[in-house]
Amino acid sequence: MPEKITFGGYGKRPGKFRYNYGVAVSADNEIYMTDLKNKRVQVFSMNGTYLRLFPTVVPGENMTMFPVSVALDVGPGYLWVLGKRRLYYSEGHVVQYSKNGEPIKKFEVSLGSFHSVSAMDVRNNKVILGYEHTITMVDPNGSRFWSSNVSTEYGIGGVKWDTEGNILLTDGYKTVQMYNQSGVKIFEFGTYGKAKGQLPHPRGICLDSYGRIIVTNSMSKNNRVDMFTRQGEFVRTIADIKGPWGVAMGPCGELVVTSPSKFTYTATIFPRHMVLP
Repeated sequence: MPEKITFGGYGKRPGKFRYNYGVAVSADNEIYMTDLKNKRVQVFSMNGTYLRLFPTVVPGENMTMFPVSVALDVGPGYLWVLGKRRLYYSEGHVVQYSKNGEPIKKFEVSLGSFHSVSAMDVRNNKVILGYEHTITMVDPNGSRFWSSNVSTEYGIGGVKWDTEGNILLTDGYKTVQMYNQSGVKIFEFGTYGKAKGQLPHPRGICLDSYGRIIVTNSMSKNNRVDMFTRQGEFVRTIADIKGPWGVAMGPCGELVVTSPSKFTYTATIFPRHMVLP
């Protein structure tokens, strides 16, 4: 059986990272990963082989942004990247690129927190943004569909849509929360602690093909990736991994997890048999 694959490391060369928070996997098994301080998106195969990269150029401006999150578009061949003009300021952009890195269009956003997140609701063709204590659903032309304040301790850590159009997010402290398409909370689960099923500082979130919820658990003493049912019941720990952050599910059941923490700067691919036994 195939084993997990870890790749990357710190640096500026292709295939290396300087804070790789965001990750998305396309239907044709290409991994797209933000590379924050190198101001680019890198693309890898499902065996961790470096394929290409593109700088995160902002259309119509003579600048590149610091990318923090990436999501695949509804239309094949395109993706959306959320980034900041300057690292520690609120001004940001959401930019649509082709899969080869050609900038197509943009809209501006105000992001209060450093670790903002995004996702694409392919069912409703909406871009979902999470930053600080606010979640916003936006049309691809940049017009706001709705916005809602959410109860979080440290700011939103990750965001994802489900097959019914509901929005799942991690609060960065201890819970996973679900909201409907109008921004009304449906339910939440999670407690703070080190025991199985507890979620100190949850970050990235994704769903498997059965609708189960997968969450990265980034607290230094936990360092794990956990799986829950749709109702929030703990299923099992998928992996123990240092500094997990972003997480994405491949079309064949592989799981890609980023580890952007200091002295790590890697990504790990877990084969299907380790994720969905």
